[in-house]
Amino acid sequence: MKKSTLIPAVLLLAVLTACGNTQPTEQPANQNQAATGTQQPAGEATTQKPEEAKKEELQVIAAPQEIVVYKQGEKTSLKPEDDKFKEILALMNKRFETPASQMRFDESTQAVEKDKKEALAVEFNYAEVTTNTLPATVGTDNKAEVKAKTLFFVLSGENKDHMFDSEDGKAYGTAPLQLTESTELTELLNK
Repeated sequence: MKKSTLIPAVLLLAVLTACGNTQPTEQPANQNQAATGTQQPAGEATTQKPEEAKKEELQVIAAPQEIVVYKQGEKTSLKPEDDKFKEILALMNKRFETPASQMRFDESTQAVEKDKKEALAVEFNYAEVTTNTLPATVGTDNKAEVKAKTLFFVLSGENKDHMFDSEDGKAYGTAPLQLTESTELTELLNK
């Protein structure tokens, strides 16, 4: 090959190689991509069905057997087949997008009994003690291992945004978590 033909050919090859490698290295968006090694080609729009998007929502709280809603003493029980049950669970999980903070609270049981009568609150009841690993600014792991038969979430009143837990469904622990406010959940429950 002549020198005059070789230089443009090498330059063309260099340009083509450089153009092919201009994409930044992408990290898998989720663990499934990391496990399967599949990635979406660059430049393609992501289209998800609403059902798929819901599956990717944060799921930190195990689904309870029953959700009880307290509105200033009025009690409503919901089962897993109820539409509102699923909405409440999803919105409650959404509250853990920001890690909770752990508190010291000596009179938790009395506070819960008072909030059942005077506040807007949600109670998750499990058939047996269930462990939930929740994002929280606790220790070095930023996780709180909550073993409970009952989780009690207060949405209004004096103990607003507190989550109390009980292993027997009667006596509540002295280290509740303080969660972020959820106007969506409050609006849903006030309908």
